[in-house]
Amino acid sequence: MSPFKNHHFMKTPRFFPSITRVILIACLAVSASLVRADVVRSSIISNGMVLQRGVQAPIWGWADPGEEVAVEFAGQVKKASPGGDGKWMVELDPLEASATPQSMTISGKNKIQIENILVGEVWIASGQSNMEWTFNRIDAAERAFAESQKDNALVRAFHVHKHLTAGIPMDDTAGVWKNAAEMVTGPNTVSAVGFFFALDLAKSLGVPVAILDVNWGGTHIERFLAPEGYQAVGLPLNQPDRRVAKTAQAAAGQIAAGKASIDESYQAAQKGLKKAFEVQYPYGNADNFIYNAMVAPLAPYAVRGAIWYQGESNRGANDYLKKLQALTAGWSQVFRVKDMPFLLVQIAPFDYSKGKDPQAALLADTIWAAQYEAAETIPGVAVVPIHDTNIDIKDIHPVHKRPVGERLAATALKNQYGKDVLASAPRFASASREGSKVVVSFSGITNRLTTSDGQAPTWFELSADGKSFVSAQAEIKGNTVLVAAESVPEPKFVRMGWCDIAIPNLKDKDGWPVFAFSSQPVAE
Repeated sequence: MSPFKNHHFMKTPRFFPSITRVILIACLAVSASLVRADVVRSSIISNGMVLQRGVQAPIWGWADPGEEVAVEFAGQVKKASPGGDGKWMVELDPLEASATPQSMTISGKNKIQIENILVGEVWIASGQSNMEWTFNRIDAAERAFAESQKDNALVRAFHVHKHLTAGIPMDDTAGVWKNAAEMVTGPNTVSAVGFFFALDLAKSLGVPVAILDVNWGGTHIERFLAPEGYQAVGLPLNQPDRRVAKTAQAAAGQIAAGKASIDESYQAAQKGLKKAFEVQYPYGNADNFIYNAMVAPLAPYAVRGAIWYQGESNRGANDYLKKLQALTAGWSQVFRVKDMPFLLVQIAPFDYSKGKDPQAALLADTIWAAQYEAAETIPGVAVVPIHDTNIDIKDIHPVHKRPVGERLAATALKNQYGKDVLASAPRFASASREGSKVVVSFSGITNRLTTSDGQAPTWFELSADGKSFVSAQAEIKGNTVLVAAESVPEPKFVRMGWCDIAIPNLKDKDGWPVFAFSSQPVAE
């Protein structure tokens, strides 16, 4: 058996964003839907972008009804006219990778010139704070290494640099393309994990690599789900009433009133006065407010897949697997990637009980178990362990992000690009009795089993009933581990590292740490 086998609460959603966020996302939507004197393009279609190679690449924007729009790029000319909603879209034929900057021209009543375009690989980097964590918060040596790469011309990011919310999917969002220097330096840097992932991919593939950086710390997975994902798995979606979910035209008056109120308050604040302002939510709110405002506007930009580092906020939720199914199904549909690759980071051990319950396994039982099962059952999903990356169980934000990004990159290189790289962690395969000892076997061993500190394997436990476990002694024997506990002479169940603070030391000599595993039956 595999450890990826065997396995609602929600905090009050953040339905009250700051007024500046409300006005910003509302104005973006209005500008896309109302102001049509000139042809406009989506924010992601802009200077410095990286287009996905080898697939049709959508380019889109808005124009007056009936206006013909032409897009010229890399010797191709594609034309389209907007539909009734004013949106136009063309699809470029599959492109070859290119690190030579190129230009694109979008023509209608006016002409838009987009410069410095590369072609390569594009991945979404998304999740909560551990994915959002930037360079001023990580290990100093890793930060210095990242800064040494600031002139790397192959690495870029489209950074959704505001925390935005909306009750319905928006047309556009607040984001900008950044080069490597802008990704790692300055006050508004990008995901450190995402940067290291892109850097390693670019080095190995020799082509430009970009991330679409979409993150929000302390948030639940529900906030990122596409409506199509909710529908795919039969989950209810809390959406605004139809009377609230207005079109941009119908919402324009409310947006203008809100802006006027803010202007008055701002002027008062400059004089040292506190003036109340009116807040309007012209597009309502929904369970998936992050998706609506920050992800939906990016689709259907051509991407290869996604890296996902989220789960801390869903700890204890027994439906996390279903939410992962919804996430992958929804994003696969809106980004038009069949069985979209989703590379998950196994959430790091952390002492959530603050020392009160050393045996607590709520994270393990809900999030780890769901991540393991997702890797077994959802096409395109894989999970990487990180518990051996010098984790501090008192810090929910591990400072070492480089090994996380590099393991995600190794997984992508092996699974999506067919490269012969080391990208595996041994997993529980079976357990059998030999007298009073249990012989545990593993699959996915690259070389041989060892331990990270040269000591005996840790965090093995045995049980006679599958409920009460006791700490056991373990020793490596070839590619198996012998486990015994004097107080359990007839063990029937074994587990390793299945505890929220566990950092087991068992590993592959040339590879990654062995995955933790939950209670497994012992064959007689």
